[in-house]
Amino acid sequence: MLRTNNEKFREYVKLKIERNQFIHALGFKIHTIEAGSIEGVLPFQKIHEQQNGFFHGGVIASLCDMACGYAAYSLVAEGEQVFTVEMKVSYLRKGIGDKLHAIGKVVKAGYNFHFCEAEIFAENNNEKKLIARATSTMAVVAEKVGDKYGD
Repeated sequence: MLRTNNEKFREYVKLKIERNQFIHALGFKIHTIEAGSIEGVLPFQKIHEQQNGFFHGGVIASLCDMACGYAAYSLVAEGEQVFTVEMKVSYLRKGIGDKLHAIGKVVKAGYNFHFCEAEIFAENNNEKKLIARATSTMAVVAEKVGDKYGD
């Protein structure tokens, strides 16, 4: 397990999730928060569907981004922010299933950057298939006084 810079990291990650309107609009629910990793699920809704009936690639990429980002948030000090500065998503299979299961992990935590990976599984009738993998670089930025977002 990676070392966190915040003994209350679960509460800090939950605060960041609570403030993220996009995660709520998608319906992505994070159920496991550990130091350096998160897991969550996204039940299928019509709004997630692309023209051929699969989960839209943008939805999958968004889950990768959030899984990596919240895994990175679990390691930073309170008041520090993380921002995606680079991400690559590889789509391995069609996104067909009742829900998506996302796992995000920090591979290497650094002072200025955290290097992360995400895996997305499509789940149908309790059978999971890996459909996407991503790598991501998250910048770690100290929050400036009076600036709730950092820059």
